[in-house]
Amino acid sequence: MAIGRDDRYVTDAQGNALSGALVYYCTQPASTASLPPSPLATVYSDIPGDAGVNPVTTDGFGHSVAYLNNSVLYTVVLSHPLFGANPIVLPDQTIPGAGGGGAITPFSGVPTGTVDGTNRVFTVVNGSTPLTSIPTQLFATFNGSFLTLGLGYTLAVVSGQLKITYATAPQPASGSIPGDNFFVQGLL
Repeated sequence: MAIGRDDRYVTDAQGNALSGALVYYCTQPASTASLPPSPLATVYSDIPGDAGVNPVTTDGFGHSVAYLNNSVLYTVVLSHPLFGANPIVLPDQTIPGAGGGGAITPFSGVPTGTVDGTNRVFTVVNGSTPLTSIPTQLFATFNGSFLTLGLGYTLAVVSGQLKITYATAPQPASGSIPGDNFFVQGLL
């Protein structure tokens, strides 16, 4: 068995982070008609396989982390008071990574490019080093909200560098109005 890491970000319809959401991991076939769903899967707290909890609770950024057997398909159930009696059910979820540590590399940084109110294409970087391929996971924020791939941004490798194209061009600071802020992070 290899253990992989699963990162989840739970947001409302406007992209605002939802803290305190419960993220349940179930083996398949799963019964999701009531909470808690069943059967609950074994969840680990780290790559070596130390015991974890199921469900996992999201933090103040709507983020949760769980380590699971990455050779199994899971049904993930997201529950939050905002969802009422209708949790989000995500069947057939795979867990990325081969486990063991060195196979996955985290990255983060502010995309580089000209912020002039019209330019929408920026280079994705790890610190200041441009990425050269599309990562296994990427989370993009714009003014504190998480963006959705295909709606808020697109990705493409252009001339050997990963480019992010925002749906809305970032605006520069103007007088006492601060400029837009944007950031990317994820796993290679």
